[in-house]
Amino acid sequence: MASNTLTAAQLLRKVSEAMFYMTDLNLYLDTHPDDTKALRMYEEAAANAKACFDAFEKRCYPLVAASSDCDDDWEWLVGVWPSQKMA
Repeated sequence: MASNTLTAAQLLRKVSEAMFYMTDLNLYLDTHPDDTKALRMYEEAAANAKACFDAFEKRCYPLVAASSDCDDDWEWLVGVWPSQKMA
């Protein structure tokens, strides 16, 4: 399924799954720092998580305040709230 056909809820779920997988690998690497296969898996997972995060923000709205476009004023969560945009 192409990312441009996914709903906001589906994209957000992909972000959640990718971040969970990346965090799980991170925790494993905390106790197995010499596992080069896991490190490669983590690097791939981190790239995938970033891609999912970026795809969501590009199509929907910023997930974190740092992603908000605030050139002239503070517009983080001005107007429609994220949960309202999910419909």
